[in-house]
Amino acid sequence: MGVFDFGTLKFNNEKEYYNALGAFCNSRAFSISYEPNKATGSYADAYRIRKLATTKELIEPIEKAIRNGNRINCNKYVKHILDKHNFVQNGKRIHGTLENVIKTVPSKYASDFIKGYTNSATTDEKTIVVYEAENIKITAKSLQKAPVPKKRSSSSPRNGCKSFKTKHDYIKESIRNTDIGERGEKLVYEMEKEKLKTAVEKGVIPSSHDYPKWVSLDDDSLGYDILSYDIVTKSPIYIEVKTTTGGKFSPFYMSENEISFSKDNEAQYRLYRLYNLKNDIAKFFELVGDISKCAEVEIDAVNYLVSIK
Repeated sequence: MGVFDFGTLKFNNEKEYYNALGAFCNSRAFSISYEPNKATGSYADAYRIRKLATTKELIEPIEKAIRNGNRINCNKYVKHILDKHNFVQNGKRIHGTLENVIKTVPSKYASDFIKGYTNSATTDEKTIVVYEAENIKITAKSLQKAPVPKKRSSSSPRNGCKSFKTKHDYIKESIRNTDIGERGEKLVYEMEKEKLKTAVEKGVIPSSHDYPKWVSLDDDSLGYDILSYDIVTKSPIYIEVKTTTGGKFSPFYMSENEISFSKDNEAQYRLYRLYNLKNDIAKFFELVGDISKCAEVEIDAVNYLVSIK
């Protein structure tokens, strides 16, 4: 899909579009109102989006649209979200609840929506209790490597799998998993940075190396999260990070793009499965190469759910 052009608000792609939708859904970031100006004999009726004092991080298309008085005048966009994204109008006030708006978001853009919602402003106390994972202190020693777990018996439960989840459960889980995923990536980034720093001190690699890089912060569509360096093979490695607070047998999802990237970069691909994340501690095991050929796992061909065999 091309540019989303609503006049004042213009988005270059779907990721920006759904990030902005999340931001406008956060009532601590923006208020949206209707002004029936025709009734007073003045200007035409108008919808106003107002940036609040509690607003934090916003993407560039939103910042560009903000005018004097921290307002965005964009009738076309407000009418659009009322029509397409379950925002509702109550008198002069327009708002969207997280649970209702996210139903209109395609699953592949749910993380962009959630980032827009959580990054745009501090959340109220109830939201913090419901949606935010615990803060963790990031150190390079927070990760403990373990072997790939062996096949569990048929009587062993699948940790992390729950039945009969409601839509609300999935919304909470999606928001929480986005936060957990970023925390896991930061743990791996710090671990790789410490590993390469030690290698430099020992003279194994030159100090001029340009690794690691946390690439998914800028673009999460590349098929991996961390670009690092293998001090044995003296070559770059592509690390995908999958994190859970559950146990080592908890299944995890991979996108078609991620699996395809592992195929195309088999020799340099690594998947770090972090589990038992709690406070500043996690364990992980490593899967190497083409994930679709990995003997230790099985992949659901429809949903790309990866499970330990």
